[in-house]
Amino acid sequence: MSVRMKKELIEGGMQLRAAPQQFAVEAEAALPGGLRDEVRLFYTEAQAEPAQAEAVGNRLTVSGRVNFRALYAQGDLTRVRCAEGSGDFSRVLTITPGEGSAAYTPHCEITSATARVFNGRLLLRAEINVTAQADAARQVNAVTQVEEDGAQVLSQTLELQQCVGGGESSGLIRGEFELAPALQVEEALFAGADARVEDIIGGADGRATVTGTIDLTVCHASRMPGRPLVYTQHSMPFEQTVTLSGEMGDALSASAQTTDAAVALEGKEDERILRAEVSLKVGVQALREQRQSVVADVFASAGDQLIPSGERIAYRSASVNEQTAESGRLQMILPEGTPRIKTVLAAFVQPVLVGASAQGGKLNADMLLRATLIYMTEDSGIPVAYTAEEPARMAFAADAQPEDVLTLSALRVEPSAVAGDRAEIRYVISLRAEGTRYGQAFVVTEVAQEPAPAAESVLAMYRTQPDERLWDVMKRYRLPRESLLALNEQLTADEEETLPEGTCVIAYKR
Repeated sequence: MSVRMKKELIEGGMQLRAAPQQFAVEAEAALPGGLRDEVRLFYTEAQAEPAQAEAVGNRLTVSGRVNFRALYAQGDLTRVRCAEGSGDFSRVLTITPGEGSAAYTPHCEITSATARVFNGRLLLRAEINVTAQADAARQVNAVTQVEEDGAQVLSQTLELQQCVGGGESSGLIRGEFELAPALQVEEALFAGADARVEDIIGGADGRATVTGTIDLTVCHASRMPGRPLVYTQHSMPFEQTVTLSGEMGDALSASAQTTDAAVALEGKEDERILRAEVSLKVGVQALREQRQSVVADVFASAGDQLIPSGERIAYRSASVNEQTAESGRLQMILPEGTPRIKTVLAAFVQPVLVGASAQGGKLNADMLLRATLIYMTEDSGIPVAYTAEEPARMAFAADAQPEDVLTLSALRVEPSAVAGDRAEIRYVISLRAEGTRYGQAFVVTEVAQEPAPAAESVLAMYRTQPDERLWDVMKRYRLPRESLLALNEQLTADEEETLPEGTCVIAYKR
């Protein structure tokens, strides 16, 4: 005879991760001068653009491109120029067999970028970490109700979250800015950009609009005496519309990432206009929240025994898509023998995450800051660059965990000379955290019925064991909750609450 019960499909799942790899990507950039011209390198940076991830069996192939920029001088060493290059990469990561059907999202982090001169060319090299992750859905047919007479049911409520829709959109965000004539800018060399989401509206009509701000930093070559390099900082508002597929959820979550920035100067020498184009990629998820009651355990207080069986499942409970920032300062002390500082031209800070821990609503990030200072000296019109690596720790107010995808970037870098042998660099470090939270629960998937032993009267005084609940005592003596509570006024009515060890419980069954 089958047990009378109800079942529902529960959306379970888990987060899948590909084994990370670190490798080098190389590229070249031609130098316009002659082979005999002296070349000075000041600064090199790189940005990774993952293109796609394709899974076959236990192999995930991640491909993309690394874009390089290098500040240098050639021939006339008082004039700063910029060289650009790019190198493609394709890397095979290992995944668990059978998990290749999930949609993996690749993530790349540049840990260092260098350049050297060889035969009239710049040889560029970047160290890059690549990994990928995916959310794998799995349905479980869980028991939600048992309708047998005498059935004692322990239920639990799961707080479920599903991604039921979403979409991506890419576009160019344009802006123009007037530059002060005193800067005497001659050429815009390169730009860096970072985007942050501030609001998301819509969604009901299958479209969502994401608004936010792009922080833009531009390096310029200048004709200003004693200052061949200047940089300017700008803010660009953006508004991007995303078409959503799938269903409408209860909430929308959005992220924005810049993939490239192009800048150019227009106008007369005393009326310079900076025009900027930033490539922006915006993603939106539609999230649905659901409370689902399922059976965690069951027994019969009379009649045949009810024997449950089930499994422990993981289920998606929340999404994390946060962006926050903290400010800091770095003291750079030049080693003995290094040319002394007269005028600071620019500074660049590249944060690399080396470890993280979460505590009390904060994420503690251990970083290595690679800082480059470009400055003028007292005795030369040629710029000098000095690079140092310093450890740093920052506490970010964010609901983030070390296992999330964490991206660091430096914004609003402001250097100043303190003395001839030292400088202070103020900066803002932006943290972007993306991840999924999973809960764990045991759910009953089947209930069998077996004949019970001959009924016996019970009168017992029982002392509870460590971590024992009221439910465990009920099940031990096949007693309903009301029977135990009637004889034991000191007990809580909560079946799942752990009782103090050694609690005396009177059990009576006739």
